[in-house]
Amino acid sequence: MVEGLAKALVTLSEKRIVGALSVIMQAAGLILALPIPIALIYGEYQYIWCFGILALATFAAGHFVYKLVSFPPGLTVLEAMVISALGWLLMSAVGAIPYVLIINMSYLDAYFEAMSGFTTTGMTLIKVIEGTPYCLLFWRALTQWVGGAGIIMLTTLLLMGREGVIAWKLYVAEAREERIAASAKKTIKNLWEIYVFYTALCAALLMIAGMNWFDAITHSFTALATGGFSTRTLSIEAYHSPLIEGILVVFMFLGGTRFPLHYLLLKGMIRRVLHDYEFKAYLLFVTVATALITINLWSAGMFSFAESFRYSIFQVVSILTTTGYTSFDINKWPLFSQVTLLMLMIIGGCANSTGGAVKVGRIAILAKLVYREILKITLPFGAVKPLKAGDRIVGSDELARLAGFFTLYMILIAIEYLIVAIFTADGYGALSAVLSAQGNVGPCYISLFDLHPVPKAVLIFGMWVGRLELMPIAVLFLPQTWKRLREKRREEETTVSY
Repeated sequence: MVEGLAKALVTLSEKRIVGALSVIMQAAGLILALPIPIALIYGEYQYIWCFGILALATFAAGHFVYKLVSFPPGLTVLEAMVISALGWLLMSAVGAIPYVLIINMSYLDAYFEAMSGFTTTGMTLIKVIEGTPYCLLFWRALTQWVGGAGIIMLTTLLLMGREGVIAWKLYVAEAREERIAASAKKTIKNLWEIYVFYTALCAALLMIAGMNWFDAITHSFTALATGGFSTRTLSIEAYHSPLIEGILVVFMFLGGTRFPLHYLLLKGMIRRVLHDYEFKAYLLFVTVATALITINLWSAGMFSFAESFRYSIFQVVSILTTTGYTSFDINKWPLFSQVTLLMLMIIGGCANSTGGAVKVGRIAILAKLVYREILKITLPFGAVKPLKAGDRIVGSDELARLAGFFTLYMILIAIEYLIVAIFTADGYGALSAVLSAQGNVGPCYISLFDLHPVPKAVLIFGMWVGRLELMPIAVLFLPQTWKRLREKRREEETTVSY
């Protein structure tokens, strides 16, 4: 019977994909056990069984499947892409269950909440956060912390005994590219060490600033992950603390910065960090947007100049890094400020950071491309003007990939917007929701609580697509992908038979 089940699994999907997904299930089981101590500390004994049984069942199911199909060597990039795309769906499917069991959310709403957590989007369908069990609030924050570092990166850590090529392919499949060490394994370990260090430092500083230990830990999870889930309905506005806001601005900014730059920073190579072309563009976006919104809020008579700067810099960093915390109700801001924030939702954080959206580096290169094409008109015929990103020349292949990515990104935004707009009379709000979802930002100019199930499903899709930066999902929907996987399986079966 067991052998028959294994054979059926292999028939349904290629062994490596099923094997990797089973490891993701085991990782989900381990993560689901972490809220149990919080339930014990706060006397929420009735919820221990929920996380305990679910953690045990999830881990056991993943372990059972892994024993049946294992994880054969020779992972291809195509398989890594499929694993990445399906892995995020699977993790969210499991992560939604606590919301159903503990606060009786419908499964669609629970899946929305879980996907929003793991993709670090920060949209929520929980109307009043206060009163939600502490163990579930911890779970919400934990999903963002894990999702910020990367579900597939966590899986790769569990597969560290495998060949380095497999680790690298899984790493790249999760929309990451840069190494900070000689091997993919060492790169991933270093990234996790930096991530944990910053998280602990953020939590300590927030406690010094006046947060209780639980809020400090959960907010450190969601700040570094640029996720934005809070333990308060009013988000950071509830604390009325410029000091807390200042600390979070620093760590949101760090979360939106390329993690390889953190490695250089911690090594004392500050000059290399400051001369990085993407980091300079990142600083420029923050500076210009903060100045514009500060002036707009002040001239509108909403706040004093100092208060305008305080709210402006917090919200600019929060939206640009795609964290999504709010220190004031942005729906009450002037239209100019709202539109500026909407534009920041498209830009997003830096490449290889926990931030989402198009990414600063891509926007900077696209801007340079436009400038170069305009400049060509003034140059002699046949003159060559290479496009540089810092000291690096950007090749035509990279430009083609970048243009393809941006085009597909905006096409998906348009399609999602048309569907969501059908179900709401607020076209501006619908656009903000779609941009926010696919940019993994969170705040938008429309209420999510009264949305029809169809727009909710569309926003779930947008969150998923945005977190994986399109390509793994595009590969998943190509018929050629499954044809190639079937062909590869037949080739391997033929080889084994000989």
